[in-house]
Amino acid sequence: MIVGLALSEPVILISGVTVIIACGCAGMATILGLDPGKRTPRRRNIRLLESEKDVAVALGWRWRNWITLRAGLTVLGILVGLSTQIWLLTALLGAIGFFGVRFAVAGRAARRRLRMERAFLGQLRVLRDRMAIGNQSLDSALQQIGRNPGPELAYVLEPWSRGGSVTGNIVECGLRSRSAIVEHACTVLIWARTRSLEGLIAAIDDVLIPVGDAQLAVEEESLVTLTQQRAVTFAMSALMIVMFVSIVRVESFRTYYETLGGTIVLLVAVTTFFGLIAMLGRIARVAEWTRWDLRKIQEQELHPHG
Repeated sequence: MIVGLALSEPVILISGVTVIIACGCAGMATILGLDPGKRTPRRRNIRLLESEKDVAVALGWRWRNWITLRAGLTVLGILVGLSTQIWLLTALLGAIGFFGVRFAVAGRAARRRLRMERAFLGQLRVLRDRMAIGNQSLDSALQQIGRNPGPELAYVLEPWSRGGSVTGNIVECGLRSRSAIVEHACTVLIWARTRSLEGLIAAIDDVLIPVGDAQLAVEEESLVTLTQQRAVTFAMSALMIVMFVSIVRVESFRTYYETLGGTIVLLVAVTTFFGLIAMLGRIARVAEWTRWDLRKIQEQELHPHG
């Protein structure tokens, strides 16, 4: 009975703070106008999968290696959690092992993609000069650029150096990049192959390069926003970890969190914390661009009346 009374005050304190923060999350959700039912589960799952592939490509990793790393860190987190004998902490550390690694490398992936896109716009200028000054055809210019693309574009532009279908090589380049800027340029190149060379040069001068430069400027600002967002999240996470470690070092608190009531309190606190991180991401949004379905565009160019 005495133990129960001793534990009641911290439990009430934690619960009260959690309720206050939860109300703040609800208010932020209302202000932001979030609509959880906006997307169907299938579309949401497909978008999450595509987003994971984007991160892997931006890091220069194979998809299989990326998933293997996350699975390994998940198992490691679960093993560490099992040593604490708190089942909710075990699940939490497993989730952090799987999802936390993506958050940790998001800044590096964004910087690497930005360098690749900047280098691609440079190659677009080279392509334009080869056609306008060197009087080369589009197919010939693409092949020469593909043979010496530079380190940032070695993987992305490698298809341009091949023989065979030029349209297929352009599509492969866009698919490898998983970049809205590169996909947009590849779409214009596919469209221009069956039209005049002067029209393509004008499109590069008037559309691709100006729009691409503007997108890069926005992405650079978004990278600053992402960096600030990550700094705040790391600070919040460090504070939560220090507080939790300090609490579980006390035998009475550790015993309490092994009970059903303690698990519920911990679950509410953890859910609220991740809710705050999600809301922070919604407030400090990073720019997203329209993505192009290059396979469908290729089919339309090959079968315009299909």
